[in-house]
Amino acid sequence: MARVRERIFKRRIRVGLWVLVLCMLSGTVYLSVAAAEKAGAKGMSPLAAKMPGGEESGYILVDVSTPGEEEGGAGQTALLLKGIGPLQAERPFVLKEDVVLEEVETGADAQRPTEPVTGGGTEPEALSGDEEVRLEEESPSWNRHVVANGDTLSGISGKYQIDAALIVKANALKHPDRLSVGQELLVPKSPEDVNAVLEELERRKLEAEDKRRQAAPVTFTDYAVKQGDSLWSIASAFGLDINTLFGCNDLKDPDVLKPGTSMRIPNQDGVVYKIKKGDSLKKLAERYGVHPEAVLAANGLGKDAALQEGKNVFLPGAKPITVVREGGGSGGASIAGSGGRVTARGFVWPVRGRVSSPFGWRRDPFTKRRDFHTGIDVRAPRGQTIVASKNGTVVFAGWMGGYGRVVVLNHGGGYTTIYAHCNSLLVKKGQSVSQGKAIARVGASGRATGTHLHFEVRVNNSPINPMRVLR
Repeated sequence: MARVRERIFKRRIRVGLWVLVLCMLSGTVYLSVAAAEKAGAKGMSPLAAKMPGGEESGYILVDVSTPGEEEGGAGQTALLLKGIGPLQAERPFVLKEDVVLEEVETGADAQRPTEPVTGGGTEPEALSGDEEVRLEEESPSWNRHVVANGDTLSGISGKYQIDAALIVKANALKHPDRLSVGQELLVPKSPEDVNAVLEELERRKLEAEDKRRQAAPVTFTDYAVKQGDSLWSIASAFGLDINTLFGCNDLKDPDVLKPGTSMRIPNQDGVVYKIKKGDSLKKLAERYGVHPEAVLAANGLGKDAALQEGKNVFLPGAKPITVVREGGGSGGASIAGSGGRVTARGFVWPVRGRVSSPFGWRRDPFTKRRDFHTGIDVRAPRGQTIVASKNGTVVFAGWMGGYGRVVVLNHGGGYTTIYAHCNSLLVKKGQSVSQGKAIARVGASGRATGTHLHFEVRVNNSPINPMRVLR
């Protein structure tokens, strides 16, 4: 009985071993087929494959060659599976081309080009995060020169070793013997660069003209006058030209601002104009020296919008037009709308120098358009002392928009004087000064093309020609 049990037990062991062997063979075949399919093989050769040379082998031959290549070509690779054990490559696994690894980047790094990593080559050197890519700007064909005190055309010519005639031609100078302090010149580096300078100046001119055609939509802030306020301090606080406050408000007595008085403060320099019969956009633009496109943009009007009589329109960058009638007699001036002729004497020159821009209509040095100049510009070197034109009291001393650093003196009788574009101020608000006392120094602060003094004389805050009262 025991022997029978022993035989049964041994038979079961043998059956189990054969089952195990069959399972392993089945698994090997399954893995081989799967590997062939994954490698893109067209098929799998029989288990008993013929090796090159014609001899029989018990190996499994899996064809993983590149599709389209002939058998035995350089791109063909075979994996030989030996027995039931792990896959073993009898020949080195060689690819026809190098492997190219590309990293997919996201975010800001995605804009940076990646270098391929090629097998057998030298790995490219990585850029340090602290390093910057520097692009060298092409050197222009000119040297930029800002005219300083004492500069002459011949001196500039010698400095840059270029013929003076070429500088005149390149900058289209109409009066080369009258250079202004602060004037910018583009000096060509060679005769061949003259045209390049002319093209650059034309480009700048067109660019500036395009900017002047643009304007931000106008908005107004209601401001309640506080104790101690003046037109000068309000203009300074909002960074506006004093003329803008006159042009946007009906001020009967600007010298006396009552606390609580409401004023309209625009977000940009300009004037409010009430449309009259016969007015057109073109006429207003020519009269006030502004661009029609800027007027439309500031007021939110369409291209074909018509101006309505009685309506208000904002003229960006414009100044109130002051009509001055010269009175008879020495040293006098009369102001239209002032109720008669106003005569004054005893004003002295605040600084000695040549008048480079007179009172009245002129071509604005920035906009190149017709503009009313409410004072005179006296050319003088930076730092030269400015004195009080007459006894008075300082009603403002500080920065005021395009005027830069300003001193305003009240002389009584409705007379005030303005000293603008100063380099430094020597007095404070509320201080009394006597005629000839130093109050500031010449500079080019604010909206100025060079060092000079902008000097105004006003009667009841209306500007008059200073030349009629200076002695």
